[in-house]
Amino acid sequence: MKKLLFLSFALIGFLVSCDSDGSQDVSMEQSEQKSAELKMVEIDLGGFTLGKSNGTAFKGGSDFQSGVAELNEKLAAHGLQLEKMEVYSADAAGQTVFFSDRGNKQLDSDYVPNDPRNIGGTTVPFIIDGTEKITSTGFDTEPALLTVRETWENVTCSDGLEIPYLGNTPFDAGYVQNVFGFGGSPGFFPGAIVQAGVLPQAFFDFLGGGTSILGVCFTLTYIEDINGDGTGDVALKEIYYNDFFDWQDRVATGEGFDFQTVALHETGHALSQAHFGKVSRTDKNGKIHFSPRAVMNAGYSGVNRVIAKTDRAGHCSNWGNWPNN
Repeated sequence: MKKLLFLSFALIGFLVSCDSDGSQDVSMEQSEQKSAELKMVEIDLGGFTLGKSNGTAFKGGSDFQSGVAELNEKLAAHGLQLEKMEVYSADAAGQTVFFSDRGNKQLDSDYVPNDPRNIGGTTVPFIIDGTEKITSTGFDTEPALLTVRETWENVTCSDGLEIPYLGNTPFDAGYVQNVFGFGGSPGFFPGAIVQAGVLPQAFFDFLGGGTSILGVCFTLTYIEDINGDGTGDVALKEIYYNDFFDWQDRVATGEGFDFQTVALHETGHALSQAHFGKVSRTDKNGKIHFSPRAVMNAGYSGVNRVIAKTDRAGHCSNWGNWPNN
């Protein structure tokens, strides 16, 4: 059963109450700033949780893939599918894992302007999970996430693209983590980019890389190709970061992994960019080299907060004509 929850978000401050039926009613403090009414779609999967099979947690690999296949059978009843996950790693072994072949060998997906199923119209809303934005070491990811949003929105070739920030949620908003059995929410914000939070290593162990995966972007698509262009229509982009790593503003501290760099990469995936560039390793010293070095390389290579020519080219090909695609 599909249930629509209407949530009002302000750019600052939330007060949460619960109705008698369990629905979340989010009211906002008085503010002169803009607010938006968002439609959250709740999906009833009949108690299905991917993270457990006969009471035993999956450990990735074939069990994980078969579990996702079962999940997609459940989601198909609601016109949805988990299409792919794009993994960014610390060891240059990042990859894209496709979960669903729609039968035409076309695995790409894209946003559809004014898709009536989504909340954004001709915009791509940006939402932060307010309950999981701080790491176990106390690093607040929100300032870096907002900078990343501005960086992509300000790429000059995509003047028609707006990525409005609609605030941070006062509840755990991660949908994928919910169906995987790691908390979260049974509902999602269609057509949005959801920065769904920093999760414990166990979540990334479940994905098959608890000590190597820095971040991951999941794509849910609609089964129906509403505009008939042969590509999947994006229903949700959801991003998670691994709390196994020491997240820092490395420019300021000189230590740890630079969160802004990783978030810039993951948000690039959320804006339809794929991995880019060749990777090589020097056997003598073990150093990894990227050719060319770009934000959208599959592996982390230190601080990289600048949209390179190759990144810009990919972004412009996706968004240069938006919303007249």
